[in-house]
Amino acid sequence: MITADKLPNKPYHAKGGISSSDVKAVYGKSLLHWKHRSSFKPTAAMATGTAVHDIVLEGGNNIIRHDGPDRRGKQWSEPFAAAEAEDKLLMTAADYDLALEVAKSVLDHPVGRMMEGEDTINEASFFATDPLTGMGIKCRPDSYDPKTGTVFDIKTCQDSSPRAVEADIRKYLYSIQSAFYLHTLRRAGYKADKFIFVFVEKTAPFAVNVTELSDDYIAWADDAMHKTLAEIKEARDTSVYYTGYSSGINTVDIPPWLDPELSS
Repeated sequence: MITADKLPNKPYHAKGGISSSDVKAVYGKSLLHWKHRSSFKPTAAMATGTAVHDIVLEGGNNIIRHDGPDRRGKQWSEPFAAAEAEDKLLMTAADYDLALEVAKSVLDHPVGRMMEGEDTINEASFFATDPLTGMGIKCRPDSYDPKTGTVFDIKTCQDSSPRAVEADIRKYLYSIQSAFYLHTLRRAGYKADKFIFVFVEKTAPFAVNVTELSDDYIAWADDAMHKTLAEIKEARDTSVYYTGYSSGINTVDIPPWLDPELSS
């Protein structure tokens, strides 16, 4: 059965199912950290990324420009609450204008025009069942072209140079995210063959770097993702959520640069 819902962001997060964030939390930290994770609360620093996504993918219909000078007092809190009630994001004029600049850089790039295409499905939610664990899984790709089986994912960043992008992919486990999205789409009955990262800088010149993983990296990420799903399933069945740390006493050795024998 194919399911693709144009759910708003909040209802999507409220629905059950394992997400890529869950898998990354377990792989990057531990089952115990994932079990005791707190509810996600977006910060002001994340607003630019959210707004860029909305402008590129949904025409900016879910963000509002605030003409006040700052975020202080009722002149901010009251319209902010009103915007939240409508599931919209209120931004200061400066932040809003910055998001427009960043989004324009993406839209002016060939990949931006691909995401704007008639064949793409933007900000849709997909739900499926993982065949090996029987768990419900879900994903919400930024942009997806069902004809070519391509997922596009926008990442706002400080530095979109190839070296910095490679480091971000490792640090934030974007590889596992890509494997999980493709897996979920396939299980939902969709063609999913390629995952494209669109890195764009949040400061001028708002440089864009379009990146994909090598076949070896994709194979590694796919294996890590499936093993992590199995760990989550076992933890749910046994109610045992561990860290993977040693149960004994750990010893920290002297670093080579502090050891006089090794540094001489």
